[in-house]
Amino acid sequence: MKVVAVIPAYNEEKHIKGVAERTKKFVDGVVIMDDGSKDSTYEQAKDSGAIVVKLATNMGVGFATRTGIEIALMEGADVVVCLDADGQHDPAEIPKLLDKVIEGYDFVLASRMIDSKGMPYSKRIGNKFISACCGMFFGSRLSDTQTGFRAFTGDAYKKLRIECDGYEVCSEFAYEIVKNRLRYCEVPIVAKYDEWTKFKGTNVSTGVKIFFKILWLRITR
Repeated sequence: MKVVAVIPAYNEEKHIKGVAERTKKFVDGVVIMDDGSKDSTYEQAKDSGAIVVKLATNMGVGFATRTGIEIALMEGADVVVCLDADGQHDPAEIPKLLDKVIEGYDFVLASRMIDSKGMPYSKRIGNKFISACCGMFFGSRLSDTQTGFRAFTGDAYKKLRIECDGYEVCSEFAYEIVKNRLRYCEVPIVAKYDEWTKFKGTNVSTGVKIFFKILWLRITR
């Protein structure tokens, strides 16, 4: 099977090249979506030898991820792996996800919550709350619905309706996986947090948006 990694990136000039080069060891190709970065992310990504697409403006992680997946499928990917550009996810753990795909799972999500000791307290509490809401409204059995590290088959992805442009896309994935009765599981990972990754990403404001998106999905779909 052909495995292609998709890495959405926004202002990640310090990390993207190293992440891409480490990822290439475990997959057959890498697609990097530069989401309108204002630094040298694009140039650093190109140096890694990956397929790099630069969006004219910052469209959001959901849009960048969705577009990157479509490109990966056009490149002939049987399996797509998504991971973050900031070094929070260790590419060396990709085989753990792929092993579960080989076992027959449609979607495999990497959970930071099974071993969350290194996660900042505010992110840990927020993640538990959002994951609990997804369990309540969607019936998902996931400890970490907000993970950006996941692997899935191309055939499974084509059954999903993914439309969110922002961080809400993670909850949308959880909803669509359950709705379409796909076979899914989680594998534990240890996320790496530094002074950059501790504070970037979701905050209280985005958490509120995610919560209302969960309600919207439950009501309208």
